Amino acid sequence: MKLFVSGALLATLLASGGYFSDAVSARDGSEAPLTQDALAGTKAFEFTLMRIGFEDVCKVRRADTSGEAQLTLDSACAQLVPALAGARVWQERADGTVAFLSASGETLVEFFPGDGVTYESLRPSSPLLSLYRED
Repeated sequence: MKLFVSGALLATLLASGGYFSDAVSARDGSEAPLTQDALAGTKAFEFTLMRIGFEDVCKVRRADTSGEAQLTLDSACAQLVPALAGARVWQERADGTVAFLSASGETLVEFFPGDGVTYESLRPSSPLLSLYRED
């Protein structure tokens, strides 16, 4: 019985490792710039942010400039999640998570690669947020 449980645990760990490595490679290699900013040395990506249980959505734009990813949110984001009003920086971390930071560096929200969505919120745990990349 112990051998069966150990085998099942090992299979689960191997399967999840493959999932996360695919998510990272897809994020790094398949994003296409949505604007002419790429021609000027800036890559811009747009996302739709949804708060689960609400019909309203907001647009999030990440612009990669000078080694830092600037974050721009439309005014609807602050209505959906008031804490996002101060979000200025998009930070991608080595573990695959993404954080929205304030200008002072405070983490306002963290996301992890989602299943069926680009990212799902990790912290805060409530409200649950989903982030979809615009193609």
